[in-house]
Amino acid sequence: MKPDVLARLVCAACVALPLSGVQAQTISDADRQKLAENFVQADADGDKALTRSEFHSLLSLNAQDNLGRAGQIVKFGRQDMAFNRIDADGNGVVTQQELQALAR
Repeated sequence: MKPDVLARLVCAACVALPLSGVQAQTISDADRQKLAENFVQADADGDKALTRSEFHSLLSLNAQDNLGRAGQIVKFGRQDMAFNRIDADGNGVVTQQELQALAR
């Protein structure tokens, strides 16, 4: 799977961000709410950024709730690959800004 495709799947699976085109229309309001709740739950220290382990937790929560493509990412063990792709500045955390940059 191409890194850009994977990153967009993770983005859709992780947070309630507006995506362009059809993808944005396929996320229901209830799913957006659950995605946001899962982000808050995974963000153990409440700093609005996800460490690698917090990111793994987010994907697991989203997979359990059958949100986006999180289940496939977890099933195929692609969490670290997704994290590395999204952590654009390489500082070891995924910020909301980094996630939003993927949606542009």
